Amino acid sequence: MERTMIEVFGARVRQARLLRRMTATSVVGLAGWSNARQTKIEKSPTILLSFHEVERLAELFRFPARFFSSEPQSRVSAGELLFRAPKSMTVGEQDFLATFASLAGDFLGGLDEMSKLPPVKIPSVSDEGPRRPSLVQAAGRLREAMGLEPDEPLDDLMYEAERLGAPVIVRRRAPGEWESEFAATPGRARDERHLGYSSWVGRHRDRPLVVLRETESWERTRFTVAHELGHLVLHSRAYCSVNSSEELEANRFATELLAPVAAIAPELPRVMSLLNLKPLKDKWGLSLGSLIMHMRDSGLIDAKRAKMLTTQLHSRINPETGHTWGMTEPGWNERDPERPRLLRKWVERCYGGASVPMLAARESLIFPPDLLDWFLATQRPSPGTDRHPVAASAGSSGAVSAAPESMPQVVRLDDFRRGKTP
Repeated sequence: MERTMIEVFGARVRQARLLRRMTATSVVGLAGWSNARQTKIEKSPTILLSFHEVERLAELFRFPARFFSSEPQSRVSAGELLFRAPKSMTVGEQDFLATFASLAGDFLGGLDEMSKLPPVKIPSVSDEGPRRPSLVQAAGRLREAMGLEPDEPLDDLMYEAERLGAPVIVRRRAPGEWESEFAATPGRARDERHLGYSSWVGRHRDRPLVVLRETESWERTRFTVAHELGHLVLHSRAYCSVNSSEELEANRFATELLAPVAAIAPELPRVMSLLNLKPLKDKWGLSLGSLIMHMRDSGLIDAKRAKMLTTQLHSRINPETGHTWGMTEPGWNERDPERPRLLRKWVERCYGGASVPMLAARESLIFPPDLLDWFLATQRPSPGTDRHPVAASAGSSGAVSAAPESMPQVVRLDDFRRGKTP
């Protein structure tokens, strides 16, 4: 068996290492080969390794051995992520996010081969040059693509994004998940410093993907989705390093998408106060803080009034939480945070269920159980379906017993949109 050679894709070895947040030096010590060989493996398009060497990598990275011999389809680099990395974010953390997007893209590509995902209908204005529409017009184009009237509030933004062909993954991090004593970024620095990012994935980079960090704030969730849609509409290009002005553009796009200025202008209260603005927050589904900035940027209020309202927002105490309104605004608990459904729905359609143990036991899938769980953990399940978190796999065999699961019911898309699933 030792002489059996297996063709391995170097990019897969690098992806597994980056996802587990391990340094190349630590891998060298554990794998038992030189730094030069580790570099050669990761940089080679393909390389022949012995059966036992592949098994060693599988055990080290907690990935099925078949992962390393599968050809990567999505290759997203950190420079192609549509977000502005905080100054405190390390290169390793950015590589981790890019790797996660790449693997999510491969997972989506496999589903699309089995059952076509919704076609991409997100408009892009990034290549229109001097004729590029204003932010208000660009947001209007996206609302039109969603089938909304100019004065119609967005009910479920995450659903609308997925209906236009942009899958959403809300990443939940369980205690101890992805931890390694050989992590490239030790200690508390591993805590992520971003709310979300977007990218184009797939062999031809033609599928938009939105990835969010889980938060229980419905206001922050909706704004982050709208912000990432802004990047996809305004800044879609093959190689992108988002700058500060483009971040501001995405912010302004997000508020205009959620609450068109032409629609909210007639609804502004005569006496401008935080409590009097609460009905607009409730109707249009954005935070008071975002609403204040939107009114200022749109010229509905002047900078002095905006500063006064913002100061009040961050000085008043919410008696329910003990925090300022800037942290927990009035109405903070009146909605549940939106959650995606498309990915789980397609997994159920393609595999007859979305149980992670069942999926991990399939030879056709190349991903470890904990990564599959991360893809699916916060996806809205079918009514009556329970799910349980899955711990990181300890070995390379992927031998997990399949859990019995009933066949999914098929519902009309319009009924699903309105929540009328049985």
